Amino acid sequence: MILIACFLLLQSPAPQTPAWTATTLEAAAAEANKKVLAEAKPLTLTGEVVDVSCYTQLGKRGEAHKACGAMCVKTGSPAGLLTADGTLYILMPEPHHPRRDGKASLAQYLSEHMAQTLTLSGMASEHGGIHTLFIPVPAGAK
Repeated sequence: MILIACFLLLQSPAPQTPAWTATTLEAAAAEANKKVLAEAKPLTLTGEVVDVSCYTQLGKRGEAHKACGAMCVKTGSPAGLLTADGTLYILMPEPHHPRRDGKASLAQYLSEHMAQTLTLSGMASEHGGIHTLFIPVPAGAK
């Protein structure tokens, strides 16, 4: 039994460390773009999914704002992850080209998880005073 468990552990793929995708690297055409990408780091964060618009404008969040926040995100407002220390990370889909072309969206997934605590891994960027976490689009999300 122990031998089988050890064998199964050896066969399980190791969790992948977040990294920029090929389309994002391709989009970094200028040296300045490459520098911004190089400043990002893989990061796993836990926090509450919030609607960035209502949170930054009115301070709304939590269960009382769940339905409104979900509707806002579903219709195009950005979603964010509010960590326990009060840092707000805007959540963006990674990779670049599908996001740019409207083929990768987190809207449905994050609207369904509004006001919930999630742990997400991706590439964290802080540029121009804005914290952003670029995450893969979950399987099945549109």
